[in-house]
Amino acid sequence: MQKKLWNKNYIMLLQANAVSTIGDLMYSVAIGYWVYEKTGSSGLMGVMSAVSMFVTMFLSPFSGSVVDKLNRKWVLVLTDIIQGLIMLGVGVLAYMDALNVPVVLLAALLAAFGGVFYSPAARTLMIDIIPHDDMVRGQSVFSGTLTAIDMVGTAFSGVMVAFFGVPLIIVINGLSNLYSAFAELFIHAPKTVQEGNGVTVKGILHDSKDAVKAIFSDRCLKVLIPGVLVLNLLCAGPLRLVLPFCMEKGFTVDMYGYLLTVHTAASLLAVTVLGIVKLKPKVRFWVMALGFSLAVVFLILSYLSTDFIVMCVLAFLASLLNTAGNAILNASLTLALPASNRGAILGFLQSASVGGVALSALLYGVLGDVFPLYIVFAAGSAVSLAPMLYMCFHRDVKSFILDH
Repeated sequence: MQKKLWNKNYIMLLQANAVSTIGDLMYSVAIGYWVYEKTGSSGLMGVMSAVSMFVTMFLSPFSGSVVDKLNRKWVLVLTDIIQGLIMLGVGVLAYMDALNVPVVLLAALLAAFGGVFYSPAARTLMIDIIPHDDMVRGQSVFSGTLTAIDMVGTAFSGVMVAFFGVPLIIVINGLSNLYSAFAELFIHAPKTVQEGNGVTVKGILHDSKDAVKAIFSDRCLKVLIPGVLVLNLLCAGPLRLVLPFCMEKGFTVDMYGYLLTVHTAASLLAVTVLGIVKLKPKVRFWVMALGFSLAVVFLILSYLSTDFIVMCVLAFLASLLNTAGNAILNASLTLALPASNRGAILGFLQSASVGGVALSALLYGVLGDVFPLYIVFAAGSAVSLAPMLYMCFHRDVKSFILDH
């Protein structure tokens, strides 16, 4: 167990993720611009997103089990090297004016395959390199750094693409992945319980079965995980439908952008504060419980508001409190995972989460065709309040958060 948050392993993992995130963000803007310029189809970007989502949903329950049996440092290094080489190849094709849509879709598919192995390796490694009593701060600094990069990068990525051009941006993304792989070479990854065990289909299926059993045999997990999945189904949809919601309200596209900026700024502020301040267990519990509860109230009021400024203020408060609650809950959930099959359980959770987001967006979209979106959003948020209060104030959840 590490004794301090800012240890070498944490710094190198944070640095590697920050650099690759910058490259990925620039690439996503550049390749979107290229696809639209070449084909005039915005639908192809939806196809690329769908490819990634389906790969994550169907493979995550099994990839986590594989990662549990491998050296996680080498999973990270090799994944980044392969991703870097793919991006360099795509960049060369772009320079030669030989890039085409099938190659872009293939690159998206391969990147998604890499992601389903990289994510559980990085997340389980964080559990072992962050002091457990500093998990909230450690994860908050991590997510806050990536959120800041996303916020600043989104503002300047279009300018970067215009200045450097699509081929060079793709090459830069490839180099950023190779740099990340180099940084990850200096990480010491503690050996997992299953590391060194052979990877077999029978073993992977057995681990997935054990992961489900572990969830429902643990007093805390069997409340937290179903609760999180239900809330994801009830609350994720509106985040995917902000643009039509704004249009329905009579707001402009500029206002839509301002609303997203408010949301991101609030999230960044929350994780920054939690990354600086180390909260006592009792304070953490009340920040989580009241944060989630009040966030729902502010969301409902923001959906019903007709004044844009008032809506932004309410959305800021809701995002601030919700992010704080999520940071604490995620840290507790991370610590609750049994060491024997963390990767398999995280893979199962990621798969269910992606499926829940897709289903939530579909559900809200269908209802939005029948009823006004602001009513659908407000009603869904109101329904989520009961399971949220049950989960937050359940005695086993409360006891676990107070103990960790």
